[in-house]
Amino acid sequence: MAAYTLATKGLKVLCLEAGRMIEPHKDFHNHKPPYRWPYRGHGKPGQYGKLPQGLEWKINEWTDLLYTIPHDEPYALAPGAKFTWTRLRAVGGRTLVWGRESGRFGPLDFKPKSMQDGFGEDWPITYEDLEPYYDKTEALIGMSGGGEAVYNSPASKNALPAFNARCGELLIKKGAAKLGMKTVSMPLAVLSKPYDNRQACHYCGACNFGCDTASRFSTLEVLFPKMQKMRNFTLRSNAVVSRVLMDRNSGKARGVSFIDTTNNQEYEVFCKAVVLGASMVESLRILFNSRDREFPQGLANSSGTLGRYLMEHVAFNQLTGFFPELAGRPSTNDDGPGANSLYIPRFNYTKKNNKFLRGYRFTVETGCSMGPGPGAELPGFGSAYKKRIKELYPAAVSIGGYGEGLPFEWNFVEIDPDGLTDRFGIPQVRFHTNAEYDNAFALRDEMYGQMEEILRASGAELLPYEKRNPYPMGSVTHEAGGARMGDDPQKSVLDGWNRCHDIKNLLVVDAAAFVSHPEKSITLTIMALAVRASEHLAEELRFSA
Repeated sequence: MAAYTLATKGLKVLCLEAGRMIEPHKDFHNHKPPYRWPYRGHGKPGQYGKLPQGLEWKINEWTDLLYTIPHDEPYALAPGAKFTWTRLRAVGGRTLVWGRESGRFGPLDFKPKSMQDGFGEDWPITYEDLEPYYDKTEALIGMSGGGEAVYNSPASKNALPAFNARCGELLIKKGAAKLGMKTVSMPLAVLSKPYDNRQACHYCGACNFGCDTASRFSTLEVLFPKMQKMRNFTLRSNAVVSRVLMDRNSGKARGVSFIDTTNNQEYEVFCKAVVLGASMVESLRILFNSRDREFPQGLANSSGTLGRYLMEHVAFNQLTGFFPELAGRPSTNDDGPGANSLYIPRFNYTKKNNKFLRGYRFTVETGCSMGPGPGAELPGFGSAYKKRIKELYPAAVSIGGYGEGLPFEWNFVEIDPDGLTDRFGIPQVRFHTNAEYDNAFALRDEMYGQMEEILRASGAELLPYEKRNPYPMGSVTHEAGGARMGDDPQKSVLDGWNRCHDIKNLLVVDAAAFVSHPEKSITLTIMALAVRASEHLAEELRFSA
């Protein structure tokens, strides 16, 4: 998004991508059913090693050529730490397989300390500062749904029609209304109508395996075709950046060093400004590995906060059940846009709770899909068992949610002190992270109770479940923080324009910049921040030319 914005402003842009170019018609297998794979989509036993929690549902026979397999490219964990690092080195990155939920942060989300409960820090910007860039980003990527504003969940101003809700989703909406909870259309970066020379979604439901019609947004299929027509834009794939190069005389960044993975040769490239958007962990890793005499603890780390205050959504297992009134109905194709069409936004703003800070939101999955539905949760065998599965299959419902993750200094990442490197000899990271803290447990308990109430109010029968601990950081691929923005250079790495306080021509435009982590998905905000920062950088460079 930064490369696109800078190039459209007329700057000469070199985009370095660590992975290879992706060809959707060859590399995506989204229409291939499980029975067409040698191992039913799960991969040969032992092929992927022991995957950390949260990767077991991402890496499979549809996607294993896209993701980095941990046992092939290990990273380090401090004793007792857990972190699931999802890496996808390819043009398009994790937008090739993302969840596509695209809600805006609200005014309170940018000022959690002063406007909510006094914990943490405020962002150095307001919702009003970012609002026009939300508008631009939504218009560029293509959005469906999300047109209805809810308290602290602003509406999209560029929304295409929302996708139709499934039968079970409408039952949940009725049940939630009985409890005073509002259910609205989910803002999705999937096209409900043709848009910008892209086709509308054809309802294959396989967005997590890629999309061969560009109906859901990815940078590969939407941004790069536009940029490749520009003479001032160059993409160099298979280029793994190892460090930022500094000019000692000016104190500014003068370029980067990278390794070409096709020949293992190291190269240097020089420029007027460096923009890091390598994803949170990789951007932090580059800054740490760029340490020098002026910044021995990591580049742009005079505050000592680089790598600290990592955050992730509070997440855990879904509750499953079925609607008796839908049981026994004929099976229908309920795939839709590959995601839920409705969701329940955060609603506890006025409720005083002494057990936890902040709040949560819920999403629902219902209807027939590729999996067996409630049958996977039931014991049994034989013809009676099969009959029961067929009865419950169209009646399936599951409900889950995300709670706000809090920033703590003790959740951090560093370069591995034991000398672990990747296959190119670049020093690797070590995580000191724990998602199991008191606020997360209290939030989890409240969410379990609310989910049970919603299912029962909707007429669903709940299947037995076991409470799970909050999932490790990174497991839902929403990690953020580590180079947070702020007005005070002693407490933050970046200023309000995503520039390093210490090095003004060095920017970080991914989720490392985040100050707080509300219950909303973060990708739209990452992109809007990148557009805002890049437009400001373009103006700075224009005036300094």
